[in-house]
Amino acid sequence: MSESAAIILRIAEDRAKDFEAMFEAEEIPLWDEYIAQGLFLEASLTRVVDGSEDRTGTHGGGPPGIQDYILHVVAADHDAHNRHDDDPRFKAFLEKAKGLQPMQPLVFFGTPLHERRSNAR
Repeated sequence: MSESAAIILRIAEDRAKDFEAMFEAEEIPLWDEYIAQGLFLEASLTRVVDGSEDRTGTHGGGPPGIQDYILHVVAADHDAHNRHDDDPRFKAFLEKAKGLQPMQPLVFFGTPLHERRSNAR
């Protein structure tokens, strides 16, 4: 059964471009590989531009000085999730990414109860 992971990454605002470039160069090739192997069914990284955390009184996203990102992955199963997390290439990326995170990420994963997907893109 598939497993969804939702992670809120909390990157220092002044390092956001560095993080995005590093993510594109190092993690996107892994995603492509895992998608091609059927281990990941979906994967996305979204820069948060608005949300429920009120940094300025205008609901502008996370705390001051932080750029939040939503990382969402649907893995084929828990073993596929673990395979990615144990991949030495991901571990190397994660070690560098931790240096850009002044706050711990929020990490959640579980088995979907309900799903709907559109074929339209």
